[in-house]
Amino acid sequence: MRTIKPSITVGITGSRGFIASHLIRRLSAEKDIRVVTCPRADLQNPFGLASFIRECDTIVHLAGANRGDEREVYQINSGLADRLVEALTSDDKPPHVIFASTTERDRANGYGRSKKYGEDQLRKWAARKGGRATVLVIPNVYGAGCRPYYNSVVATFCHQLTHDQLPIVIDDQQLELLWVNDLVEAILEAVRRPPAGVEVARIAGSARITVSQLLSKLQSFRHSYFDEQIVPNLTDPFDASLYTTFLSHVELKDHCHRPRLQSDARGQLFEILRLAGGGQIFFSTTKPGAIRGNHFHSRKIEWFCVVRGEAVIRLRRVGDGSVSEFRVSGASPQFIS
Repeated sequence: MRTIKPSITVGITGSRGFIASHLIRRLSAEKDIRVVTCPRADLQNPFGLASFIRECDTIVHLAGANRGDEREVYQINSGLADRLVEALTSDDKPPHVIFASTTERDRANGYGRSKKYGEDQLRKWAARKGGRATVLVIPNVYGAGCRPYYNSVVATFCHQLTHDQLPIVIDDQQLELLWVNDLVEAILEAVRRPPAGVEVARIAGSARITVSQLLSKLQSFRHSYFDEQIVPNLTDPFDASLYTTFLSHVELKDHCHRPRLQSDARGQLFEILRLAGGGQIFFSTTKPGAIRGNHFHSRKIEWFCVVRGEAVIRLRRVGDGSVSEFRVSGASPQFIS
């Protein structure tokens, strides 16, 4: 089998961050992409940063601060942008730069202003040196590994609800939320399609929801998981990604659920799972010669599958004496409905 050698080297700044951790895993799965990360110390060292840049075909700039003192956040992010552009300017064949900006770029807060400044510096560099840059305008990002009290209100609410704390809505504004895996796919596409000059790409969120609506949804997840032990309706992709985010904040010791075991002369039975949309999954053992059933349901639909051993399942219509018999075995599982 021929080994495919990587043809693209992608460098990532801020590699210890939430988004970067997901991006590194995703890019590392691509056979033609080699991922390198910029040590935090090299972001402060012109020689280290220049060496990092020379190694890359594309740089995804994720390093920075998004919470804290307004002035400090601005100084950190604008300083990083200045050092990056300075290193790019000294390179004869600079890489394509993917810059993580924000939907807050036009707001007066330190975070938004620092991102706007970074965009402007990249534009000036591209105009002077013929460089290539993709500016990704990103809304609120959520997902597994998101830090509470820092990255997202989603993470904060999930942490509080899974640790017996009381979440409080301070500002019931509308949020545009983007699942981190969707963002990572957008970054991968930008890696593979560098522009001729500077391109600004607005990444659309997965959902728009108020803070109170978000909290209500997460509270329902908590109730279904801890109190009712029911899997909620996850047909909506946003609900599914939000639920996996919620589960990522549940302590590992709390992932254990003990079903109630029922025993009688026929064998044992317990409920494995209940679904919010209706329905349950049961597992049972039946002793040799024992008979279960001999009843019918007017609305309930049952599917039976033998996973170990052998059994005979007999079906007949209500009021009809004719019987269909199915001999089933765990050696060749099949469903009888």
